[in-house]
Amino acid sequence: MARLNPAQLRTRLAFDHSVIRGLTAADHVTVRAFADGRHEREVTLTEGEAGLATRYLAEYRFPILTGPGPTTDRALVRFDLLAGGNYPFSEPVVEVLSRPRPWTPHVHPSSGAVCLGGGWRRAQGRMLAAHLVVHVMHLLNFDEPAPDAGYSGWNGEAISYWRGKLGLRPLHPGLPYPVLPAEVTHRVAAPGTEFVALSVASDADDGFRVLFSDDDDSDAFAPLGRVL
Repeated sequence: MARLNPAQLRTRLAFDHSVIRGLTAADHVTVRAFADGRHEREVTLTEGEAGLATRYLAEYRFPILTGPGPTTDRALVRFDLLAGGNYPFSEPVVEVLSRPRPWTPHVHPSSGAVCLGGGWRRAQGRMLAAHLVVHVMHLLNFDEPAPDAGYSGWNGEAISYWRGKLGLRPLHPGLPYPVLPAEVTHRVAAPGTEFVALSVASDADDGFRVLFSDDDDSDAFAPLGRVL
């Protein structure tokens, strides 16, 4: 499997930070960036631009099921980008920290772990942390492709509720999702598109420049779909 050297990893993390900061229409989610280490602390803008943000806390604010009917108005989800050991090729570890736990087949009711399936691995490093933040919001809203027959994930009752009560429709059909910056979604060449980490890439050979050419596989940015 491919692996980034330390300078390349810092530049990729800087790119993730810039894209997350560029999310628009994010009225229902707030994302904060944190540095790695024994004691988590929120990074400054300068630190984020230098690739020091490795963990994110996303607070999703909309009615989220906690059972067959009851809801909570928020869920706090942690994204640990480096926990898989080989970011961005290994998938981040995602877990719900808040209680009550969201009632969904993708969230373990005890640990709060969020199942991501194989989507991140199939993207081969081209899926961004921002895509994952938006994807988890889709999962909490039951807004995903219909599951295969017999699929139960970590919560078969939630699947039955989705089929019978919601008719396999989203819990909130009109819920607005955050939108990624146009330079990512439409490959618009603009100043700053390359997001090279400050004080990391000393020359052109050291920087891991995350650009999206015409021959990139657009499926890498498609929704993950069913994920367990």
